[in-house]
Amino acid sequence: MKSFWCAIKSEVVKLRHTPIFLLHIIVPLLGGVLFAMYFHLYSGQQSITQRLNLILQATSAFFPLAISIAVSLGINLEEEGHFQALFVGMESKSKLIIAKLILFLGIGAIAIVILFLPILFSVAVVDQELSISVLNTVLYSYVYIILGNIVTYIIHFWLSLKSGLGASVITGVLESLIVILFSNLPLKLVISWEYIPWAWAVNMCRQEILQFNTQLSTLQPNIIFKVIIITFVLLLVFCIWFEKWEGRKNYEE
Repeated sequence: MKSFWCAIKSEVVKLRHTPIFLLHIIVPLLGGVLFAMYFHLYSGQQSITQRLNLILQATSAFFPLAISIAVSLGINLEEEGHFQALFVGMESKSKLIIAKLILFLGIGAIAIVILFLPILFSVAVVDQELSISVLNTVLYSYVYIILGNIVTYIIHFWLSLKSGLGASVITGVLESLIVILFSNLPLKLVISWEYIPWAWAVNMCRQEILQFNTQLSTLQPNIIFKVIIITFVLLLVFCIWFEKWEGRKNYEE
């Protein structure tokens, strides 16, 4: 356990030399201010749920692209050292990559908090509707965005390690487009969406908004269970692959 936390501290030190921390503060803060302005400008034209729904869909759509860029920058730092830091210093390579994954998840979680705070402030000041129901909707949506994108982090770690920054970012763009597609399809037409990782965050958020409107529970517990199981299986497969991975071919010569 001590070596695991040492690995996380080591990753923090390495990421200080990249713009990742700064990007995870400035971009969500600017986004939060823009969303807060949107809440203010359309307060008399749209209900609070309509505005929340649009913001949650926009956040869900942007997140895969943001993940692809952040993870690529982190792995690019390892690539500069020919991935040597990933192969030495720990008895299990999986511990190191899981530590890196947890760190990036934590940074992403903080970024979403920074994004949502101006929105909640706008709801409280402009709409004066900062009720327990609104807070619960935002809180659950926050959890769904994080939970629904763990697989996205895993995919981009794999892509960045195997193929580099270009493949990861291009995939991130495609994933964001897929999320936009799912966000514009009626929920009843998205069959078995719980098996499609890029539909998780946006559809769970949409069902949370629906629950806010109807006061009825619409998100079934078995969907959350399926998301967790699929995420765990993919993480296990990724760790097995990473344990056997010895770097890209151009570094093996």
